Amino acid sequence: MKATKEDIDWDQQWELHAPNFQKGFAHVSLADYGGPSCAFKLMPGPGFGDLSHPTTRIVLTLMPKKIMAPVIDIGCGSGVLSIAAKLSGAPSVFGIDIDDEAIVHARKNGALNGVECTFGKTLPMVPKDPLILMNMISSEQKVAWSTFPLFKGTMIVSGYPKEEKDPDHYGVIIEKLELEGWKGFKIQS
Repeated sequence: MKATKEDIDWDQQWELHAPNFQKGFAHVSLADYGGPSCAFKLMPGPGFGDLSHPTTRIVLTLMPKKIMAPVIDIGCGSGVLSIAAKLSGAPSVFGIDIDDEAIVHARKNGALNGVECTFGKTLPMVPKDPLILMNMISSEQKVAWSTFPLFKGTMIVSGYPKEEKDPDHYGVIIEKLELEGWKGFKIQS
């Protein structure tokens, strides 16, 4: 019989895989990724983003230390990138995901850290000149982009295996980072 999400012990999974997991939470220091000197906690749950996967760490490293633009986090998972963006100064943050359980998980993590982010399945509004964050495998990115308008501005994307061709359909790559067999990019469109 195949295991379902309900069968998974998220506390155990996060304790096994999330770096800096202590006292029931993954602890994230943005300074470890070149960001501001602040930290936050993530509770275990079904949303992707416990920092065990290098793509999450790539996006955190490529994010500006001080974010002045509104942020859209496409595929927000646990809310890790949304929370990091808000703590880095983003005036507004919209985290979207197709998974209802991930959205609930992200909302709980936002509340845990006292940050105001909007999490849901759709954008309640399209902010002007947003910073787009997208941490999902490249094939899923193609599907996601087919449902969104093309945004102008800066995008930070990760989820490309090292051997895969760099993306050329978003805009100009202005920074690239490889980590543990994965690639991420800061792109200007």
